[in-house]
Amino acid sequence: MTDLAIHETGTPGLPTVVLLHGVGNTGSMWAELAAALPQFYCLAPDLPGHGDSRELGWQSRGDTARRVADLIEARATAGRAHLVGLSLGGSVALELLATRPELLDRVIVDGCAVLPSAVIGPLKLGVAAISPLLQFGVVARAIGRALGISPGPGLEDFVAQIQAADPRSFRRAFADANATRITTGLLAAPCPTLLVAGERELRHVRQSSRLLAERMPAAEARMVPGAGHGWGPTQLPDVHRQMVEAWLGGEALPPELVVETIGLPARSHISAWRDAPDDRSTTAEPRGS
Repeated sequence: MTDLAIHETGTPGLPTVVLLHGVGNTGSMWAELAAALPQFYCLAPDLPGHGDSRELGWQSRGDTARRVADLIEARATAGRAHLVGLSLGGSVALELLATRPELLDRVIVDGCAVLPSAVIGPLKLGVAAISPLLQFGVVARAIGRALGISPGPGLEDFVAQIQAADPRSFRRAFADANATRITTGLLAAPCPTLLVAGERELRHVRQSSRLLAERMPAAEARMVPGAGHGWGPTQLPDVHRQMVEAWLGGEALPPELVVETIGLPARSHISAWRDAPDDRSTTAEPRGS
């Protein structure tokens, strides 16, 4: 049995969807989507270091994937689940695809990269600088507005979520998510997988979607014109719900999602980014940090 805090919606026994949130969020970010999916039994955990799982602390992407696997085995109907992951949650979904694909049915990975980028170093420094300030409403609101959340109840809910995050876990989880790389197990995952990103996502995120769509056995890449990071719950919730329902039901995706055609890096560069070291090495911090 998992020790993650769980937000549960729907009727046990129906097909299960596990919803994995982004850095600084909690499982409650999926409340509106889960309520609109009565045909599914929805489980939205607070990942380690976040919300009511704050005391667990973020250890690694692999550790979190094992906890989610335990959740699926313990509570999902027939021990299998669909999986929807955003950003950090997308990196955990990719880890599960690589290591426990037998637990998964259909998967959506949104806003997550397996390719490196020069912009990540400065972003990690920025996250490290703001992580001690998450409790301040002005900082939390600024982060929410940067993600495209309009002022109102949605922004205030985001503020409450991010203020519930453990600062150390916040920066460790951000670094870990951005250290996700291609592995042999991931490229062999047979689960139907939708890789999606907003048009205004960082270039390497969109390139990662296209690359995995070309390399994985049953994957597709789509782009959402005009959208940014976290576009679904905060910017285009109706399109996002339609996308989730269509993909999990094996139906045609909404027309707002177009095939990703962004160019890829040179093949010689891609081959050098496969099979990164164990993810525990990506979250190490100096003693006393």
